[in-house]
Amino acid sequence: MVELRQPDRPGFRYRLKVHLFRTLTAVLAWVLIVAAFYQKPELLTGAQRLMQRGIEAVGDTIPRPWGPRFEFVFREIGGLVWLQITIVVVALRIALSTIATTWRLILRRDRGDTEH
Repeated sequence: MVELRQPDRPGFRYRLKVHLFRTLTAVLAWVLIVAAFYQKPELLTGAQRLMQRGIEAVGDTIPRPWGPRFEFVFREIGGLVWLQITIVVVALRIALSTIATTWRLILRRDRGDTEH
């Protein structure tokens, strides 16, 4: 017996679009980081210093022994590199989602104007 898709669950096309968007943003983030490494390494250095200062500031506000542990995890165990990549991915997803939402609103408004 073939089970029909539940109407409240997203279909295959929607899931495919979501995963393509996730993959695209992850690949694009890596491309931007590699390009910055070769073209503008001072951007990466500045971002790294800013994040280190931020980690130190947060670690200083957390009571002992958790503050030093927080700093150690994010600075010494490679968390800083992955944190930078994650921030780039999230920023790209926010920017691209904003563009897509704006585009959809414009198209919807244009379709609404032509129907009248």
